Amino acid sequence: MTLMSFDAWYKECDGIVSRRIGLGVEDLPDATWRDYYEDGLSPDEAIECAKEDAWYDYLVPGIL
Repeated sequence: MTLMSFDAWYKECDGIVSRRIGLGVEDLPDATWRDYYEDGLSPDEAIECAKEDAWYDYLVPGIL
């Protein structure tokens, strides 16, 4: 398996969130994206962590 660069991985996270709710990750409260990447999480897993860690209090329709 080829390891994705952080930039490509982050762009994938942003694309997933954008498709789900029409906002990018930059439009939502900050999450620890670099930590998620370095922990080896997939973009989907990282989004799940961001929902719990950073976005839980922002009940954005479609993301929770």
